[in-house]
Amino acid sequence: MSVKSIIPQSRIISSLQRMKHIGIVDITTVGACLCANEIVAQAAKIDSSGKHPDFTMHAFSYDQYKDCIIRKDWISLANKVCESIRLLEKVGADFVIIPSNTPHFAIDLIEKNSPLKVVNLIKIVADECQRQGFSKVLVLGTKLTMQGGLYNEVLNSKNITPMIPTDDVCDKIEHLIRNEIIPSQINSSTVENIQQDIQKYDCDAVILGCTELPVVYNENNLGKPVVDTTRLLGQYAFKFACDDNLSPK
Repeated sequence: MSVKSIIPQSRIISSLQRMKHIGIVDITTVGACLCANEIVAQAAKIDSSGKHPDFTMHAFSYDQYKDCIIRKDWISLANKVCESIRLLEKVGADFVIIPSNTPHFAIDLIEKNSPLKVVNLIKIVADECQRQGFSKVLVLGTKLTMQGGLYNEVLNSKNITPMIPTDDVCDKIEHLIRNEIIPSQINSSTVENIQQDIQKYDCDAVILGCTELPVVYNENNLGKPVVDTTRLLGQYAFKFACDDNLSPK
């Protein structure tokens, strides 16, 4: 999706002089850095001078979030995310993004208690699926994201059917994310094995519903259209930083 297709280029160029400061809540650093890089890349498409929105990233130790996710303790997770947001507010952030899918199980609590506007990744992804005319999508992500139905309600509301892999494939993807991508110990045979599994599914597109998955998967190696949640969030954050008329999802 092109930024230019949403906002007139002339408006973006003028807005580069008064961009909002983006706060990034870093749950897992791999996904957060990919998203930050996409913000810079989007700016470079408009202005080759190197100008891009200011952004500040804050990270608590990942284990503090991981423990909440394992327990499905969304209240504690939301409190920890909002603690991070308050620190970002102190350094001048105007709004925040959370480049991590699974914590969006707590998005209602986060939005309710956040001192800053929070961009809702799940809604952005569903809107993109609708924009591209997909009617049946395969959702990949952590086992909880897939089997917990994180995307079900918002996709169903747009008459898009969410699919998830079988239990054994979900286990493989969970292992890949937790034990290989996050600690940077990727085994190519694991990646290829899952790739072969995914190619068997009859779907219009694949949602990479974990911000680490774009490290190993894309349209070329999956052989299907891909909705890259990491880069999509970065693109939207850039647009929102540049356009006063665009509201956060």
